[in-house]
Amino acid sequence: MNNTAKGWLAAIFIGLLWGIPWIVGTPILEVMDAQVLVWVRYSVAFITLFVIIKVSNAIGKPQKKVDFKLNWDNRHDIFWAACCGIIGQGAFSFLSFLSLDYITASENGVIQGLIPIIILCVGFLRHGERFTVLQVVAAVGAFAGVAILVTDPSVEGSGFNIGHLICFGSAASFSTMAYARAKLAEKYGSVATMYHQFIFAAIGFGIYLLFAGADFSSALGIFSSPLRILCIAILGVGISGISYLIYIYAMERVGVDGTGMALNLMPLSSFILAVFALGEAVTPMRLLAIAVVICSMMMFMKCSHKKEPEAEVKLAESN
Repeated sequence: MNNTAKGWLAAIFIGLLWGIPWIVGTPILEVMDAQVLVWVRYSVAFITLFVIIKVSNAIGKPQKKVDFKLNWDNRHDIFWAACCGIIGQGAFSFLSFLSLDYITASENGVIQGLIPIIILCVGFLRHGERFTVLQVVAAVGAFAGVAILVTDPSVEGSGFNIGHLICFGSAASFSTMAYARAKLAEKYGSVATMYHQFIFAAIGFGIYLLFAGADFSSALGIFSSPLRILCIAILGVGISGISYLIYIYAMERVGVDGTGMALNLMPLSSFILAVFALGEAVTPMRLLAIAVVICSMMMFMKCSHKKEPEAEVKLAESN
């Protein structure tokens, strides 16, 4: 299996995994505010990566390509790392958890499925990316699949409300930092990149909570039940701490846009979990939507195949 194929497998795994954070976070939100949960989540995440870095260094496999220096000469990278941490991680997580006060976890997962489309738009408007006609058709097809999930008339919903806009803001927060995140990972390595982003997210929200007068003691509510302990472990260690390393691994091999398209599987993952865990209805329209999303992603993957040799050469040069 070549590096590109491994990248696609990693991207698909992340697309499925990232459909569940908002469902795992629901039991924790019963005992604390969304903003406190964000602080706890990224505090656990950066501790996880700190341990990974120390273990890697101890066994002689350092994860860093270049040292991330906190000095004036490196102010540009510090700025973007802070933006990726506070906006691309903290605001993304906070707004998504906040939206659960107004919409269901399943709706949240569907809206998060728009992330690949937003990433494509950012690439086109900000970075001058150009796409083939088939890639554009694939992107539109993925968006259509998400739209079908949202507008399925055979399932009773709560109707459009502020929660949908908040959740869209969450997706936009993550998407606008995708290219900056990839550039930092190329320079510093995936572990070091995410480690510093998580530190900025935890510190940024910690400062915000101090000024907002939030109740930090509510974080102890995690220990009120084994289920909540398990949920924060999944959320902070697995989904945040480790899965982002797999995400950046995928970006290095199939690119920001290819990895972004794989994130179309997020609503599929949310829907499946909602069916088995929450008893949500399975309808022909929703099954059609899932098929459209998967077929659109396969089309995008096929269209990206011609770019693989160049991508592998760049990967070999960076190793």
